Amino acid sequence: MDVVECRKVGIEDYDDVMSIRDVYDGLDYLPALYRTFMADHTGYAVIVNKTIVAFQCASFIDDGETIILRALRMRKEYEGRGLVYRLRAFVMQDLAEKPRLKRKVSTTGNVAILQKVLQERRGELIVQRDILFYQGEVSKVVPFLPTVDNVSMRILNKDDLQKLLVSKADTDRLFPQGRIIVDWVPYRLLASNVDHFFNKFCHILGSESKDGNAGTFEYITLAVSYIVPNGIRYNVEIYGNFTEETFSLHMSEHLRNCSTLEYENINFLVHYESGSHDASMITKTMQQFGMSESNTFHSRTMYGIEVPMVPLSKY
Repeated sequence: MDVVECRKVGIEDYDDVMSIRDVYDGLDYLPALYRTFMADHTGYAVIVNKTIVAFQCASFIDDGETIILRALRMRKEYEGRGLVYRLRAFVMQDLAEKPRLKRKVSTTGNVAILQKVLQERRGELIVQRDILFYQGEVSKVVPFLPTVDNVSMRILNKDDLQKLLVSKADTDRLFPQGRIIVDWVPYRLLASNVDHFFNKFCHILGSESKDGNAGTFEYITLAVSYIVPNGIRYNVEIYGNFTEETFSLHMSEHLRNCSTLEYENINFLVHYESGSHDASMITKTMQQFGMSESNTFHSRTMYGIEVPMVPLSKY
């Protein structure tokens, strides 16, 4: 009979967690981010006969009122045995003493998961972003990028982001869905959330308003980059109604930033809002820079789902 247990895991469990399964066809973020996650996330695992077979991590955002569950993975040979439900019950038990928690959020690229949540009336869709995926090589792209000499665009720091998130005029214009997405996490528009996502992996650019009002941004691109088995993974969220010229300026600087990562293959994902952003313009710009559109990324749309916390007996 198998001996099954659940426990928390930490940095020292890196190798065992990484051995669970290869996911996302060479674009898995967890090897690069695991140690960072363990600094402000809690890791949970299912162990069968002393072998870690499933993992998930959790973090508290939105002033501690929201929990985000991330990076769920299961060894293929253990699927269908109810271990994911067992893991979730263990996580919820661990959270039982967190009275401030009001909600759980998660993101998925699987529309069937979204539909199931909506049909069962367990939660709601809070944000939706479409995804375009491009691939290229640093040596063939970066040396030919145009030189940017545009004082209205600059790298944003933590103070810039905090000031922006307390300005209703700015947030209404830039984030009409009421969330700022950073690497698949839907944060509420709270200045306190900046501490969660502003780190060495982030590269944030803003174009200031043409009316000369310093600190007011018309466009923002927020990128998170890290090394994956297939090279560089570079995720960019775009906010604001870009012109082709402004979008080109932002993308050239993000592609140039790829050269600082010392890897050749670029896997570049642009997350945009359908209806507000022109997908054909995005593709035209990326192709002009030598990047090729690809349909191989596992998701074409990201769905953000919010579910109210329920009593433990419901799990």
